[in-house]
Amino acid sequence: MRPITVLLTISILLLQSAQAQTLSEALRLAYRTNPTLLGEQANQRAVTENSAKSRSSWRPTVTINMDANYQKASDTSDFAQGSQASNYAEGYILAQQTLYSFGHTANQVRAADARSRAEGEALRLTESQVFINVITAYMNVLRDRNVLEVRRADLEMLIQQVKLITSRYNIGGQPSEQVTRTDVEQAQTRRHSAEVALTQAKATLAASEALFRAVIGVEPKKLAMPNQFLSLPKDIEQAIRAAITNNPQLAQMRETKEATAADIDTARSQWGPQIQMQGRFGTMGPAAPFSGREYREQLAGTVSLVQPLYNGDLYNSQIRQARAKDEQARQNVELIQRKTRQSVVTNWRAVENGLEAIRVGMAEVQSGEKTLKGYQLEYGYGLRSTTDVLYADQNLRSAQVELAESQHDTVVAKANLLAVMGELQAKSLLPNERYYDANTRFQLARTRGWEPLQTPIAALDRAGW
Repeated sequence: MRPITVLLTISILLLQSAQAQTLSEALRLAYRTNPTLLGEQANQRAVTENSAKSRSSWRPTVTINMDANYQKASDTSDFAQGSQASNYAEGYILAQQTLYSFGHTANQVRAADARSRAEGEALRLTESQVFINVITAYMNVLRDRNVLEVRRADLEMLIQQVKLITSRYNIGGQPSEQVTRTDVEQAQTRRHSAEVALTQAKATLAASEALFRAVIGVEPKKLAMPNQFLSLPKDIEQAIRAAITNNPQLAQMRETKEATAADIDTARSQWGPQIQMQGRFGTMGPAAPFSGREYREQLAGTVSLVQPLYNGDLYNSQIRQARAKDEQARQNVELIQRKTRQSVVTNWRAVENGLEAIRVGMAEVQSGEKTLKGYQLEYGYGLRSTTDVLYADQNLRSAQVELAESQHDTVVAKANLLAVMGELQAKSLLPNERYYDANTRFQLARTRGWEPLQTPIAALDRAGW
């Protein structure tokens, strides 16, 4: 029977382990279902359509038009004679093509592409923030469940301690074993404090579980402490270099700066000439009575050149406005770069301090457990007072709570550090997941609707810019 019992025990342990929700599973589920992230993905697709719309000016437009007009009225004016009549119908195809826009369309395309890339970085930023929220919610539940267990164990111990002290007070005994009414009241006070702490721990855990459901979308089950959570660089300087290169918010600001620079050229290009071509083919004849034999074909072609000369300072004002926006974007890049460095240093130190706090906290908990057990044993022999036992218990519970908080804070700080470095992404965290590729969506928008005439016209339009 013993081998069967061993196998059954192992099976139960494996089943419990399989049922535990790991951090990777929570991240994967949030990546698939979180509405904030899915909404931002939809917004990224919408923004990339501006790249397609901006290129439409390089392509022809073709419309079919049909008009019919019949009017006959007598003129009763003293200054006119006879009657007025209008009787015609026409149908035609109209094709229009901009041949040259002095770089106006080219710069609009530059700006739209830069903003599409900026939105891709904004999506990366949202993805990082969602993952931070997931990790924080996950660790909140872990921490608060540990704290709740500490509070329960504390209350159970104090209930037993109150019973023991009350029994000794009522029974009396040797002088070394006697306790006073003050000892009883002191134990009762600690028990009441433990009851309050337990109630608060339950309320905190309920709030954390509600946040878990909101962010991840499922109820928190048995959670496992994450052991491996990506590796960090060797030193803080390497972390800063990685953040300056890969931080999504900084990359977004850089792309926005590229877009505002293109906006300046877009405003300047309005002063240049524009060349357009128009072709028209159709038929025209009497509207009533209809007679197909009387309709005649019409073919017309027009090439026009437009050169602005004066517009009340409108274009110059737009140029000045674009330059001011560009300067603001440049300052935003500098601001985010400074904040990125600050975030790396802050979170790097938080991780270092957290790891040290965990090491010291584990030793403190082990020492506190031994101290409490020793004090309880010595109390039985009258070698320790009630205050000694209660003080040892309080120290142990404080150490256990601090250890749970240190574990929570260290993992969250590490997540924030990885986010600043641009590493808190699905590609890094979920290697086997089918992830959303923003760049593919952007490239698809850039090529959607392409037609052969676009290439030479775009090359001509970019000349000189």
